[in-house]
Amino acid sequence: MLQVVGIVTLILVSTAGLFAWLQNREVPPSESQSSLLDNHYS
Repeated sequence: MLQVVGIVTLILVSTAGLFAWLQNREVPPSESQSSLLDNHYS
């Protein structure tokens, strides 16, 4: 039973860490996104 709790806890913590990393990483704007923004504001 303790092993099941440990495995579920590990999965939840690693998933939370993955989502936190995905939200906090800096993504450079791609060429298509920047051209769309330029066309929209010009």
